[in-house]
Amino acid sequence: MNRRAFLFTTALGLAGCGRGRDTLRVFVYAGNHERIMRESFVPAFQTATGATCTLDAGWWDAIGKLKASPRGKPEYDLVITDATQGYPAISEGLFAEVNPANIPNHRLMIPSALDNEVFRRRMGIPYPDSAMTLASHRDLVANPPIGWDDLIRPELVGKVAFYSSFYMSLYTFACIKAAADKKKGTAHALVANDLMGVLNFAREYRKNVGWWWKTSSEMILALARREAAACNMHSPEMLQALREDQSLRAVVPIHDRAFVQVMWCIPIDTPRKALAERAIDILFSPDVQRAFARSGSATALPAVAKEMADADPVWASIYPHTSEQLNALRYYPYDVYADRWDDIADFWERRVLRDG
Repeated sequence: MNRRAFLFTTALGLAGCGRGRDTLRVFVYAGNHERIMRESFVPAFQTATGATCTLDAGWWDAIGKLKASPRGKPEYDLVITDATQGYPAISEGLFAEVNPANIPNHRLMIPSALDNEVFRRRMGIPYPDSAMTLASHRDLVANPPIGWDDLIRPELVGKVAFYSSFYMSLYTFACIKAAADKKKGTAHALVANDLMGVLNFAREYRKNVGWWWKTSSEMILALARREAAACNMHSPEMLQALREDQSLRAVVPIHDRAFVQVMWCIPIDTPRKALAERAIDILFSPDVQRAFARSGSATALPAVAKEMADADPVWASIYPHTSEQLNALRYYPYDVYADRWDDIADFWERRVLRDG
């Protein structure tokens, strides 16, 4: 090799060393979600792609950071968000279209999980996370509540607690109304076709609610301390509580079962869109989905759901795992909420939470 060729080759090598590996910046939820992402997703992603991955954990701050980002330089390359924040963000043009062909593992998901405008518009990959769960303390309720209408039994007046956010608890009231009217399985239709009827029902029966909880840990602690007899609850935290405290009980009534809808979305203008799509594909691989399910979450992969149900009866009692159950999977009625958000929020705040 002559001197000129040697210098050229050396320069290329030095340039490659300085450039380093590409880095995917991902927003994740703090707590258990971050832990599973760090333990299961990050190693799988880095092994598969050769790129590195940084996680930024929080709750409601991702969308604000994206809005504050310089044009063409989003704070993140991939974010997790829920429907309450994700729908407005989609309307504001914060996310890029995803190409399902680059995310082949989406074909492993039950179609009902993807039967949603987010996926139809290619704005992200939605999936079910937490199921609305009916929890109670064994020593405080002689006849355990097994249906949502049990929460308005006379002996429970003032002894139940509901989540303060309407996206969940308004739907709880819809389930109660449907059951009380002998029309179980119609809660979604009630919210869509008789929203004011459901809101007025919530106002009428708010007297049954002793207090409104704000965090899952707060509510679990209140149940354990016997400060509430029953409540609505997020399933992942309740599953963990059931394993730790035998005095607690939980059930997810099969009629009107509803899930929190979360979604993986790619911010507009990220230069790492292809890498972000590869990351989403890995997130829906059986191995990563299995890790999330073992930590207490639902899964939209039928094969993983069956495996979990066979191995864990407690998990099976909360989450859908048969073909019939998975095909019936539904989210909270976010489409109605999105259309009437301000009206619902105003009524909820003034006339339900405050009894105005």
